[in-house]
Amino acid sequence: MAPMNKSSDIGMEMFDQSKQSNKNAVFWRWFVAGTLLNLCITSVLVGLTVFYVHTELQSVKQRIASNEERLSLVEKAMPQENNDPTSTNTQLRIRRDQMPVSHNADQNLTLPFRRDIGPFEYGGCRDGRDGRDGRDGIQGPAGQQGPQGVKGEPGLPGAAGIRGPPGKAGPRGLKGDSEDTEPSDHRDNIRVSGGETFIRWGRTICPNHTGTELVYAGFATGAHYTHKGGSVDFICLPTDPDWAASYNDGVNSQSYLYGTEYELGFDPFSHENAEVLHNHDMPCAVCRLVDRGTQYLFPAKLGCPENWREEYRGFLMSGHYAHEQRSKAVCVDQAPEVVSGSHTDHNGALLYIIEGACGSLHCPPYVNGREITCTVCSI
Repeated sequence: MAPMNKSSDIGMEMFDQSKQSNKNAVFWRWFVAGTLLNLCITSVLVGLTVFYVHTELQSVKQRIASNEERLSLVEKAMPQENNDPTSTNTQLRIRRDQMPVSHNADQNLTLPFRRDIGPFEYGGCRDGRDGRDGRDGIQGPAGQQGPQGVKGEPGLPGAAGIRGPPGKAGPRGLKGDSEDTEPSDHRDNIRVSGGETFIRWGRTICPNHTGTELVYAGFATGAHYTHKGGSVDFICLPTDPDWAASYNDGVNSQSYLYGTEYELGFDPFSHENAEVLHNHDMPCAVCRLVDRGTQYLFPAKLGCPENWREEYRGFLMSGHYAHEQRSKAVCVDQAPEVVSGSHTDHNGALLYIIEGACGSLHCPPYVNGREITCTVCSI
């Protein structure tokens, strides 16, 4: 019986070992299957992730290409000098200069990129989004004064002011002849033959000659220099005007007289009667020849012919060649006066010195750009 029991025990032991090996085989089969399943799931997830990243990269690439096109259009529209780098390279260089640097033991600068880096390729870097606007800086210094603007159109005449008080009495005139030494019939003949008048522009008195008397002193006036119409003549208005019984101080007419100003880019006048002439108003005096019947303005002359008497001399003046107003030339006294208190630059009627212009004008004897003189003579 003993041998049979022993063989039975060996068979049982072999059966148990076979059963245990079957369990181990099942375990390893499930382990391998689970591992393969995990690998499959991981592969699927990695594939989906790669596909998503690829899709996003394509979208980013398209946006970059679109921005490159816009940037190229902006660069083409911006003015650039031939020797200046493009705005992209300039921005990249600024970024490179702003990157942190460090010093090594040899006191050499160490940059976070290669020193021998070549030119940046277009599109190698992208600008970020624009930041917020910074605060206002301190106010800069005042700039230089700009050029004077063009003269504006004149305003409408204002309402007439209240008449001022009478002025102070003027100086006493020269003593006249105590008696007439000529027969009355001879005086009558002189009065009949005389009587010619002339205007002394720029003065308030007449020449101190026997046989020349002052009719009245006044203000030189004319049409506005910007008006195409109006008076062509310069008119000497008296200082004590008379008015009609019926008048209206409103703006009813369309024809006006303005004070006449000296406009002198170059001033050749004598200043014994006024220190400053430019932009001041001009006075005038109406004079009468008592014993002479003819007066004449001699242009480009500083004197009178033989047997003629000089009343005064000066310079020819008229309106500007480019202004709308057309005006006659007048002979302004060589030592002119100004209207008191008229220093304001109102720019009404304007007078400029007449100069010669060579070409159709014979030169010599005339000189291009030289002021033309004048003399008023009588006989």
